[in-house]
Amino acid sequence: MKLWMMHTYSVVQKIIFTVFVLFFLTSTSYASEYSTDNLKWSDLKYSGSKFLMSMNTSVSVELISDTQTVKELIMTPEGEGKVPTSNQTVKVSVQNKVIGSETDFTVWVEPDTTVLQRTSIYGGIKEWYRTYRFMDDKVFSDKRKPAKSSEEGKPWDTWTNKRPGFYALDEVEQGIVVSESEALFYLIGVADLEKKGDQVTLNVYDRSGVIAATVKVIGTKKVAVDYVVKQGDKSSRVNKKITALELILEAKPIKEDGNLEEFKFLGYKDDIRMLINPELNTILQISGSIEYVGEVTIRLDEIALKP
Repeated sequence: MKLWMMHTYSVVQKIIFTVFVLFFLTSTSYASEYSTDNLKWSDLKYSGSKFLMSMNTSVSVELISDTQTVKELIMTPEGEGKVPTSNQTVKVSVQNKVIGSETDFTVWVEPDTTVLQRTSIYGGIKEWYRTYRFMDDKVFSDKRKPAKSSEEGKPWDTWTNKRPGFYALDEVEQGIVVSESEALFYLIGVADLEKKGDQVTLNVYDRSGVIAATVKVIGTKKVAVDYVVKQGDKSSRVNKKITALELILEAKPIKEDGNLEEFKFLGYKDDIRMLINPELNTILQISGSIEYVGEVTIRLDEIALKP
């Protein structure tokens, strides 16, 4: 009798937790309406250094048609991948260079941050490629590496060590807007972050379970900025002190048994903080801890505004 009651209590606990998660995610980040018209920039460039090592990051956000999106999405070996439901798709490209490693990420997301596909290419010390193609109930993974030394340094589509596979999405994950971390640049660009307490959540896909990454405004801070502003064929330099919004990035698994071991944003893993320009909705500075390096800060060097 005791064992039956304990089992029943455990089942009830899991049901309550699942209902709570669904309610929380639905009330905070499900089907949120974000307008691409709110995005004021198209390209960003950052740099930082530590121990004579440099870190450079560039970000590009491009709005492409649904027709062009379909052409760029890969086919899955079985079933069908998600198709764009909006006439515009947000294509975010992020290039990162640090400590002999180069990464190139591209994500295709709907205006509400629903991810359709993510491609990552790792070069330098380690070479490998992976594309996640998102489906309604699972994610197709196309992972490739050089199979022999003669393939190293060659384009990824010539590598013969191929490991395709599928990862299931459970009912909770199927019921929410799932995205990827690179879309955070776009989200901050269109979200209404203006004052202390404002926050926005991005549900980031991870094979061990989706992670709710919440960006929260904790206050304001006077900061010196020095960056180039480009618009069309004109450019100018901004070198002054401004009042920036100070943000923290908090990550939490949406599953009871989820973990954060693999969660990173641009290589940052712990104590991730940002400063943003509230007029341009642009990240001015990112700081946090990077594996094997420690605390690193990158700052905005250049911004290209939309026409």
